[in-house]
Amino acid sequence: IGSGIFVSPNDVVKEVGSIGMSLVIWLLSGILSMCGALSFCELGTMFKRSGGEFQYIKAAYGNVAAFLYLWICGIIRNGMGCAAIALTFSHYFVTLFWEVEGGEPTEFLFVKKLVATAAIVVIVAVNAYSTKFGLYMQNVFTVLKLSALCVLILLGLYKLIAGDTENISKSWFEGTIVDFPAWTSAFFSALWSYSGWNCINMMAGEIKNPVKTVPRALVLTNIIMITIYLIANVAYHTTVPLETLMKERAVAMIAGKLVLGEISPTWGRVGEVFFGLSVAISTFGALSSSLMGSSRLPFIAAQEHFFPRFIGLIQNKNKTPIVGLFTMGLLATFWVWPTDLSGLIKSVGVLSWTWWGLCFAAVPGLRLTMPDYPRTFRVFLPVTFFACLGSLYLMIGPFFDDPVPCFIWLGIGALGIPIYYGFVDEQNKCKGWMNWLLKKLSLWLRASL
Repeated sequence: IGSGIFVSPNDVVKEVGSIGMSLVIWLLSGILSMCGALSFCELGTMFKRSGGEFQYIKAAYGNVAAFLYLWICGIIRNGMGCAAIALTFSHYFVTLFWEVEGGEPTEFLFVKKLVATAAIVVIVAVNAYSTKFGLYMQNVFTVLKLSALCVLILLGLYKLIAGDTENISKSWFEGTIVDFPAWTSAFFSALWSYSGWNCINMMAGEIKNPVKTVPRALVLTNIIMITIYLIANVAYHTTVPLETLMKERAVAMIAGKLVLGEISPTWGRVGEVFFGLSVAISTFGALSSSLMGSSRLPFIAAQEHFFPRFIGLIQNKNKTPIVGLFTMGLLATFWVWPTDLSGLIKSVGVLSWTWWGLCFAAVPGLRLTMPDYPRTFRVFLPVTFFACLGSLYLMIGPFFDDPVPCFIWLGIGALGIPIYYGFVDEQNKCKGWMNWLLKKLSLWLRASL
């Protein structure tokens, strides 16, 4: 269950305009994520080395495509994803002390970005010293996140039992904005909350009887997630007027303030603080996990000789990929400043689903080119075809909705081709300075390959 459930409802309903259509978006996003996870499981049982999508792209499309994936996702997308989580944390944290309505003034935006940057710096520094902190925060943020969701659902249930259904009394599809390209932004926001499904493939090869266990586990857990997200969104709509939901990003805090505020202003503030602290602390833990997880991709790229070798340095004391962690921290800090949360989520969505779509297409492709390669799990191909169609829509739609950023990403991606042939394919061109830098960093960071 992702922390996006506390910020994404705002973007989803803003793009589609109605309660009913927003729930349809959440439902379809869950189904698409489930189909993607099932498709990835087959690939995961084929290629069990660390790297996930990188290994699948490399096997299906070759070294150039694999480097472009590392170039776009390892450097750009993952940094943006960490920045988005940092901004989610800072928005809820700053809103605890600074109430804004109907818009965010320049001063608020500056402080929010400053707090997000500070969070990244603190997490990188602490994880560089000890990885136990990240594991501890993971447990804490899971408990707080689930607690906040449970309280939110109970508040919605209370309003329904009390007969206070004014916010959901009109037709649920009234006001729906029919704009298929623009709906991709709504899908990206909802899919952001389902993110993490692409990690299940890492375990597929270690599960007993994966042919039966994997699909059952994935279908069951996804149905649970879809149900929780739908109930949570109904709770949001029950407790918060549609117009307010479209304007306010810290929707959980607004829900707590409005419902408990009916008892007294003091209780309204209690509800606001409870959700603000719960979401802020849980997203801080999520940021720690995301930075540590994202640092693995540059590390693996260095091991595979796609990135300079010094990025693969591991700290001797706690075995942290120290340069990869610092690199991801710098990238996340950079992406915090030039854009906003909605823009980050959309960009991460476009880049992710483009490459995931290529991974889905690799499933039937590898069955043709590598028919005898051992697979302990085979996905039902119509499931993969649905995932491919969904990815195709999410790849093409943004070009009609907001083409400029899409062409920018296309240009940045194309820039990776001369970089590959200039620095990766012919390593002797940069071997001298890379070895010098490797030696210096090894001494300074007390690290080794």
